[in-house]
Amino acid sequence: MEENILQDEYSGINTIINPFPGLRPFSVDESYLFFGREGQSDEVLLKLAENRFVAVVGPSGSGKSSFIYCGVIPILYGGFMTDRTSNWSVVVSRPGAGPIDNLADSILKHDQTYQSYDEENKQIKKAITSTLLRSSSLGLVEAVQQTKEFKDRNVLILIDQFEELFRFKKSEENKDSVNESLAFVNLLMEAIKSTTAPIYLIITMRSDFIGDCAAFPELTESINQSYYMIPQMTRKQKQMAITGPVLVGGGLMTPRLVQRLLNDVGDNPDQLPIMQHSLMRTWDFWTDNRTNIDEHIDIEHYEAIGTMKSALSQHADEAYDELTEEERKICEVMFKALTEKAGDSSSGVRRPTRLAEISAIASAGEDAVIRIVEKFRQPGRSLLMPPAGIPLDADAVVDISHESLMRIWVRLKAWVEDEGEAVQMYLRLSEASAMYQIGKSGLWRPPDLQLALNWREKHKPTLAWAQRYDPAFERAMVFLDYSQKEFETEQKIKELQQKKALRRARVTALFMGTATVISIGFLVYAISQQVEANKQSARAQEQAKIAKKNALEADKQKKDALASKELADKARDKAVTAEQLALEEKKHAEEEKKKADAARSLAEEKRKEADRQKKRAEQKEKEARDSEKKAKDSEKKALASEKKAKDNEKKAIDANKAAFNLRMLSIAQSMAIKSTQYSDPRIQANNAQKAYQFNKKYGGDQYQPDIYHGLYYAIKRYEPKNYNQLVGHTEAVRMIAPSYSNRGQIVYSTGSDGLIYRWDLENPKTPPVLLGKTGTNVINRALVVSRDGRFLACGGDFNKVLLFTIDRNGNASKKRISLAKGEKVWHLGFTPNNQGLVIHTSDQKLFYYDIKKKKKREIAQLESKVNGMAVYHRPNAASHYVAITMDNGKLVLLDSNDNYKRQDFFTNTLNGKPVKMQAVSFSSTGKYLAAGDVNGIIRIWDFSTPQKKLKIQLEGHTAIISNIEFNKNDTQMATASFDKDVRLWNLREDKLTNSPIVLDDHKTWVWSIAFSNDGDYLLAGCRDNLVRLWPTNPDLMGDILTKKGIQNLSPEEWKRYVAKDIDYEQTFKAPLRKANTKPNTNRK
Repeated sequence: MEENILQDEYSGINTIINPFPGLRPFSVDESYLFFGREGQSDEVLLKLAENRFVAVVGPSGSGKSSFIYCGVIPILYGGFMTDRTSNWSVVVSRPGAGPIDNLADSILKHDQTYQSYDEENKQIKKAITSTLLRSSSLGLVEAVQQTKEFKDRNVLILIDQFEELFRFKKSEENKDSVNESLAFVNLLMEAIKSTTAPIYLIITMRSDFIGDCAAFPELTESINQSYYMIPQMTRKQKQMAITGPVLVGGGLMTPRLVQRLLNDVGDNPDQLPIMQHSLMRTWDFWTDNRTNIDEHIDIEHYEAIGTMKSALSQHADEAYDELTEEERKICEVMFKALTEKAGDSSSGVRRPTRLAEISAIASAGEDAVIRIVEKFRQPGRSLLMPPAGIPLDADAVVDISHESLMRIWVRLKAWVEDEGEAVQMYLRLSEASAMYQIGKSGLWRPPDLQLALNWREKHKPTLAWAQRYDPAFERAMVFLDYSQKEFETEQKIKELQQKKALRRARVTALFMGTATVISIGFLVYAISQQVEANKQSARAQEQAKIAKKNALEADKQKKDALASKELADKARDKAVTAEQLALEEKKHAEEEKKKADAARSLAEEKRKEADRQKKRAEQKEKEARDSEKKAKDSEKKALASEKKAKDNEKKAIDANKAAFNLRMLSIAQSMAIKSTQYSDPRIQANNAQKAYQFNKKYGGDQYQPDIYHGLYYAIKRYEPKNYNQLVGHTEAVRMIAPSYSNRGQIVYSTGSDGLIYRWDLENPKTPPVLLGKTGTNVINRALVVSRDGRFLACGGDFNKVLLFTIDRNGNASKKRISLAKGEKVWHLGFTPNNQGLVIHTSDQKLFYYDIKKKKKREIAQLESKVNGMAVYHRPNAASHYVAITMDNGKLVLLDSNDNYKRQDFFTNTLNGKPVKMQAVSFSSTGKYLAAGDVNGIIRIWDFSTPQKKLKIQLEGHTAIISNIEFNKNDTQMATASFDKDVRLWNLREDKLTNSPIVLDDHKTWVWSIAFSNDGDYLLAGCRDNLVRLWPTNPDLMGDILTKKGIQNLSPEEWKRYVAKDIDYEQTFKAPLRKANTKPNTNRK
């Protein structure tokens, strides 16, 4: 081999004794041991040669890395020719915790000059190369061009474990990490577009991270253009992967063990690395314990190592048990550092970490960490990377060999769970310290404080450990210490307060006891005094009776004296009163005279004041009128300003609402697109349904294509593979005719097998009813139902028309309309009044058949081959048009109101030459006429106006338009083409220019299409003998998904798949029993 590209990643012992590598991938040097995927490399190489890029995608454990190292790279080294050279150099890198630095390091490993440098110069050279890569998006091209070892060679950049880039971006929540991820992707994308350097790119990536690529549009576009999904290995391929290496290694395995291994591995691709590990352990046990050289590897050897169920866990425990007690503590910290919990799941994801960082996290020496790593990567174990044989130093990146170790090793699963809880506690503590720092939260109190103290005591977090999750470790610890100190201070204060309260209680009790004794003494004294007072009261009452008797006598004598005095006083008073009265009368007369004089003066003054007040009032009235006018003017201006402000406020609110709605519609469309890329049907269904709900809630187009596809493909995951296929015909289905008579969901079909079937769409899986058969090896080309559903007409490669009369119960009676010998029927159409049938024959004649009179007459002879015919389907119309499309590019109208007089309505030309017109159709209401041509162009005319102007020209199909149909209320139009696409167009006035819904999962020609009576389904007659049924109503599709009983997204999943700043809400409001939720995992 020209160069060992895996020297730093997966190379190990070159002399292989055990043919199974265990958990690690196969290396290039082990390609002769790689079995089971023979022939699959060709497609990857073709995509690589064509696009200079290929993304190899598959679930965890599917063997992506081994496939590249043993399937693709050996062929490149064997001389795979490109347009420049057949010589190749391969640069292998992983994003890890520094994508650009790691890429620089991988490039320098091919630089011979760099290898000769001392350590200091190597660091300088590496810094220069990293700076060059960061300088611009062409940095990788320049770095390759400056490396002389790459001269005249194709350079393959292999980015293994590409999903690490997304974990790096998410774990480092800062602008620099996001910019580095974007810069790294731009380097790769520019490199494969370079015309000056032959750079090729392969990335390997777990399929559950495919949705994260949407953050990089150019990468997403490249992946869509060139990716290879690792197929699941068949049972036979797995058998080769088991028996092939055994034979190469010189051993033999019993058939019963082979079958046991195949049964144990099952269909889960995640079991493949576990199978490789079990085989490695089984081989070692067989080698150490076989009794003779011809002994086969058998079940007892396999069971001795614990089988696939526990072999890996037992093997890891063996390494763990060899450690000392101190080393086991370091080992636990190391494995916790190498993993992190994945969301709500207890499983982990890999986190490659530098050995120096592990040493810092564990507070242990690097030598101690190296001793532990060596235990787990020694030959025959390979549980850690890099493999045995590669020297370890402080800069070595330690990683778990495969994710399956985290799911199988019982001890590690417990560590992952414990680490997840520790991280959550630290993040809570860090957030609380940040909130306290800005005054938005208080110090912690029990129970949170006690839980945090227990966490610190148990886990003893270090700065190196904490900075992996949040850099504010010191702040968090200070916050915790301060919370503890404040809590303890509060507790001491409470204890002092309790002691003081106890003392106060004792003093109060003593005082109250003394007061009680004194009160009893006072009570005795009060009782004795009360007895003495009662005696004195009796004596006082006796004396009072004597005093009262004496008082009565005194009163009598007093009254007699008073009577004599009153008579004297009355005589004296009368004389005095008469004298005073005379004096008062005189004084009163003088006062009245003075008052009259004063009143006259006051009246004159009041008159003058009144005049002044009148003038003042008139002035005030004028000023008031002026002020009122100004106030009204100001009020008008204020109202106008207020109205303007409200209008502006409403515009601002409307603008904000519109912007928010646009954002939500953009999120909905993105979720719908991504939903089709998820491997988990539950995640796919939740994203599709929520995208539909957002689109509906925020005013999106009801028939938005991405929303439709999201719902449609989500439904397909939960339905059988043939759920929308109606089986009955044995040859191509050429015509479908729906009944629009409001009698249910009846559809008729016919085709190249000459059979006429009746389908009931209310029970689509019920076998159809056979109405008739026109003959053996006879092709039916025309089928049409009258508007009232009473008549069904069928024609084809025979000289008659079959006319069925259908009663209300669906029973049909048949009669024949005969034509001239040799004539064939190509097109049929009932008139709007249900009384006539227009017939087009193979000699380009048109006939009108009167159903009631049973008479036929010729109405036109066309000069060119007729490719399409439609009758103006306006219900209850007195007259009708017949539209004809022909090979000479003409669209002709025949007016029944004028004896079917011909009007050349439109001629289709290109560069002066006629272009064939093909399918033609009137809309159900007669408003539109649509016609398609041989180039896939569709034109729509508006027949609701006298001018019948061309309304729009639609492009998108790339081949002949085979059929055009409208739904019953003219809100949708469907078109079919020989490009194998069926397109659904939104006919609402403001939506005509919107992109159509493209139905392309049938992969075969479609001859005819039709809408169901209620418009909820579109039917297609296909070349592969099937009638296909697609839902067209997104509301109905949403209901279908809801009834599947799918489990909702968790809040954590909501943040990942929807957005962190949008409030969580359930997608499926009324889930059913889980018995109905099993998806169809065999379809995408």
